[in-house]
Amino acid sequence: MFSTRLLQLSIGRDAGASLQRQLHNHIRRLILSGELQARERLPSSRALAKDLEIARITVTEVYDQLSAEGYIETKTGAGTFVADFVPDHLGTMQTDDIEVDSPAERQTSAPISSGMPALEAFPKDKWARTAGRVARKLSTGEMVHADPRGYLPLRSEIAQHLRLARNVVCSPDQVMIISGLQQGLFVLANSILAANSTIILEDPGYDGLLAAARASNSSIGFTAVDEAGALPPEQDQGLLVVSPSRQYPLGLTMPHGRRMELLAWARTNNSFILEDDYDSEFRYSGRPLNSLQGIAGGERVIYGGTFSKSIFPALRLGYLVLPDSLVDQVVKFREAIDSYPSITNQLLLHDFMASGEFQRHIRRLRKIHAERKELFDQGAHKHLAEWLSFLPSDAGLHCTAWLNETALALNLKDHDMAEYAQAYGIGAVSVSRCYQHAPARQGLLIGFANLQPAEIEPAIQQLAARIRQETGFSS
Repeated sequence: MFSTRLLQLSIGRDAGASLQRQLHNHIRRLILSGELQARERLPSSRALAKDLEIARITVTEVYDQLSAEGYIETKTGAGTFVADFVPDHLGTMQTDDIEVDSPAERQTSAPISSGMPALEAFPKDKWARTAGRVARKLSTGEMVHADPRGYLPLRSEIAQHLRLARNVVCSPDQVMIISGLQQGLFVLANSILAANSTIILEDPGYDGLLAAARASNSSIGFTAVDEAGALPPEQDQGLLVVSPSRQYPLGLTMPHGRRMELLAWARTNNSFILEDDYDSEFRYSGRPLNSLQGIAGGERVIYGGTFSKSIFPALRLGYLVLPDSLVDQVVKFREAIDSYPSITNQLLLHDFMASGEFQRHIRRLRKIHAERKELFDQGAHKHLAEWLSFLPSDAGLHCTAWLNETALALNLKDHDMAEYAQAYGIGAVSVSRCYQHAPARQGLLIGFANLQPAEIEPAIQQLAARIRQETGFSS
């Protein structure tokens, strides 16, 4: 029996590889060597887990991975069987040469960023099972999917989520899937802006959006930011890009009065606002704030967001919510540049959201990030207050701090301090780089969410020691 052969495998918890990897490699070798024949039935996950005295979830994950790779297939009501055909690129390989790297072994060095979520908390096992399920159910229609706005079921899930979480006024027909807000701004600039119109950015603001604006060859203007957020622009017409829920990089939340001023500017000047709602999922006191788009009733405001922080950055999926009046012209331009977005990750994300796993993941991340923020705040005020004045914040994945008088007297520069922080695994970027025309201030954006709790205070202590070393300063 197949289960008897598997029992000959010595699965150990100190064998240098995970139980999942050991079992996966063993079953695959049995298939490739011919010991397991095509259409031979495998034991159920429950029975195999019992025989091997391991968790059933381990067996389930192995079966899902082998199925996604084409080695086995599951027939409803009949069981799990060796596939008729072994994947071509593996059938001619020597079994001794075949290895499956664990996630840790495949991992490349992640860039240190001030805006990284707790990536290690992402439920990779559930994501992998979802991927296998989506691949097995892939239909011919989905294989030739060609809607420039993206996969309709995913757009429906996004619309429902935004209505409930952010009070966004929209239907699935208004949602367009994009790879990120920089692509979204490029598409908008080339589809809805009149020849004499301007892209108006916050100053200070996110330099990635400035790069996208420059790539569009549009005229670029700036509007200043005060304690209430972006001021109404001086320009008569254009596309104003703002981050009202949490201004980047200052972390300000725009009050209702300022929001109404911006909406009045848009209506008066026949213009539109692109609402960059980054970090909106992560507010740690009270529920997330309502969107500017919701106040506008779906008119004059284009709402933009991504899954880079709520899922992971390399997923490269985001969305625009377009006013009804703009849908046709934006779709027409989208068709001209890349026709439609890739379907695979859209199917996967749809399943992840429809199953409720997305919301569960967000709830877990809020708790994890809130705990890490508290630890970071304690450590930062204990060890860095000599040089940095931290702005209050109850949201997001980073903190903002100004270099204080002591730091400036020591001739410290924010770009140098960001480099010091990076050396100890702390994601940090300089605030001065975010200014264009307004007088630049020296400050830091410092990420906390992707630091393990045990790493936080030691990393901060190392940063403080480095600053003392560089300046000769001692308290």
